[in-house]
Order: sequence, then C-alpha cells, then structure tokens
Amino acid sequence: MSAGASPKLSRESSLQSSATSESKTFRGRPARRTSLAWKNLTDAPIRTAVSLGGIGFSILLMFMQLGFLGSVGDTATVVLSRMNCDILVQSQDYLNVYDPTTLPGDLPQWLEGIPEVRSAVPLDIGVTVWQSPVDESFRAIALMGIDLDDPAFELPELTPTVRAQLRPPGAVLIDDASNKSFGPRNGEKFTSADIGTTTDVAGSPATIKGTFEMGTGLAANGALLGSRKTFDELTPGPRGNRVSLILVSLTNPEKLDEGLHAIEQRLKSLGGPASQAVPMTLDEAMSRERGRWYFETPIGMIFGIGVVLGVVVGGVISYMVLASDVMAHLSEYATLKAIGYSNAYLVKTLLTQSTLLAILAFPPSLFLACVLYYATSHYSSIPIRMTPTWIVLVLVLTLFMCNAAGVFALRKLLKAEPASLF
Repeated sequence: MSAGASPKLSRESSLQSSATSESKTFRGRPARRTSLAWKNLTDAPIRTAVSLGGIGFSILLMFMQLGFLGSVGDTATVVLSRMNCDILVQSQDYLNVYDPTTLPGDLPQWLEGIPEVRSAVPLDIGVTVWQSPVDESFRAIALMGIDLDDPAFELPELTPTVRAQLRPPGAVLIDDASNKSFGPRNGEKFTSADIGTTTDVAGSPATIKGTFEMGTGLAANGALLGSRKTFDELTPGPRGNRVSLILVSLTNPEKLDEGLHAIEQRLKSLGGPASQAVPMTLDEAMSRERGRWYFETPIGMIFGIGVVLGVVVGGVISYMVLASDVMAHLSEYATLKAIGYSNAYLVKTLLTQSTLLAILAFPPSLFLACVLYYATSHYSSIPIRMTPTWIVLVLVLTLFMCNAAGVFALRKLLKAEPASLF
C-alpha cells in the first residue's frame, strides 16, 4: 500500500479482496452451499416439518388428480384394448365406446369382399337398464352383443362351451368388476355363485351364465356380454338391421396402410350412409377415445384442472415457507451481501434449500399416494395405478414449483441494500 492511500480505502480494498476470495472458495466447493441450505432447514425443525407437510400435501394432491385422470384414460380404452382386430370402423356420429351410434347392418359383408380384408366382425354395444336381484333397484349397465361364431373380443372365458350357453336369448355373462350395487350374492363381487341368477334387464329376463374379466370404468360401473340376439332383446327401442362397430382383420396386418386405404375406397364407392363410416387403426381409435375423455368430457377436464390446482397450491405453500425463512434469516443474508457475496450465490443457496424441501417431501407423499391408489381401486372398482410417468412428472412439477417459489421469495432480499437490513 502506498503512503498516500487512505486507511478507509485500504479497509475497503481488503474487504473486497477477502469477499472475492471467499466467494471463489464457495463456488469451487458446492457442498458448502448445500451445507448452508441444510443449516437453514435444521435451524427450526418444527417449522421445517410443517413446511414439508404442506409441500407433501400438494404433491399428494397432484398424484391423486393424475391417478384419477389416468384412470379416465385407462377405463375409456378397456373395451377397445380387448378387441381382436386391426382396423375399427365407426359411425361419423360416434361419441364414445358406449355411445357409438350405428352403421348399416350389411356393411360387414361388403367389407369382407375386399381382398385385403380377412374378416369383418360386427359388434353391438350400448347401455341398458339392469335391475338388482337383491334390492330390485334399477341401474344403468353396459351391454355388448357379439357374434358367437366369431367373437369380437379376446377373452379366455369365451370358450366353445360358454359360447354355446350364450345362444339362448337372455343368456349373459357379467363382468366380475361390476360394482357391488348391481347385486352379487356375496354383496361384494360377482362370482360363480351368481350363475343361474335371473333378473330384469330393460323389461326382459336375463340369466347370468358366468362371469368374465374385462374391467369397467367411469362411463359404466358394470358390463354384460351376450349374443347379438340377446343384445336386441335387452336394449330398449327398435334397432332394425344396424350394427354399432365393425372390427376388421386384415389378411396381412403388416400392410396396415394399404388395408386402411382399400376400406376407405370401398366405403366411398358404396355411397349413402356407408360412405359416412370412418375407418381407423385400433391404436388411433384408442388415442381418440382417450382424447375425448381427457378434453371433451367434464370429468377429464376436472381432473386436469385438479393437477394444475395442485401445482398452484404447492407453489403458494412453498413460497410462504421460503419467504418466511428468508425473513427469519434476513440479517444473515444481509451479512453475506455486505461482505461481498453475490446475488447469484444467494439465489443458488435458496434454490438448493427449495430443492431439498422438494426431495424430502416427495418420498413420503409417493408412499401415501400408493396406499390411497390401492384403497381407491379396492373400494371403488375403478383401476388407479401408479406409473413411472406419473412419478417422474410429479417430481419435475414439485421441483419446478419449489424452485419457482424460491425465486419469488428471494426478490425482496435481492432488491434490498445490505445497510438497510440491520
């Protein structure tokens, strides 16, 4: 130091040099930044526990809303996923699998005349009214009518013996996942003990010949399976020569585009109502079905909004937690700024702290969500499953909301002058 330098300038230069050196040391050793963030959390364990509880609640809310949203998609395609076909032909007025409207009944024969088509199987599907054999109450139930010589579904229960039992009008199989409100004998689930039970379906007698396993959903809490003749008898109103869906199997499934093009050309050449039919691959039909339930039905939009609400609630809770922590340690942060630590270092410290909160709150919330998924599936008969996609998505959303809250919580500190904070 030169003889003419003032003592004040010397102290400022020394302080700046010290702060710069310390800042480089911290930047070179990120573990010390983590230690500071960890110390902030452990400084007030009760407050930290309450904070983790609040963030954990928002994580659980996201998991539950995503679980219900996933169940909407899963149950929407439970019927389509069991169909034995390459291409599905629908009406242009198709709404969903339980409300498909109808197609001309002679259309399957016209499609089978195409060289690329191996078979065109008709399927009738709709909703009818079931009377519980226990309390005689009436409930809506899905009904599917199949060609017993060429079943539309891949179900192990449809053995030749069972199909023979379904030939008499009114003979049906009932999905063992049907809700207990439909009246199983044991009060919980339809089993072999219900075979032989006769009840009223849309004003006609129906006799249970067995059970099958497909799965119900939010659109229908129960399902019946019978012949096409039984379908006509157990559904209200005249149908005439109509069919709900046509399941097309190709001679060469690998040439899917060629088969789809040939079917489109045949439908156009027929003219009239047949030309309005819409062919699509089974995968495309399942994707559209999910899209309808996700974005065109109130229940799908409600659960989608619920996920967004979970993120917002979690962000607010995280902000309150981190803002409270900033205010509690305001003098300590001011000291760090006064001795030369940059705003970037303070941001990294608080973001590390918010990340730790997210990571600590996530595992118990995941465990509790799995428990609630199981309980909901067991007691409501609606399948809700935890998937790796949900886990990764919720973890990303949790980190995002906590770190975004950390940035907002730090704004007051970044705008303040160190001298005014003491």
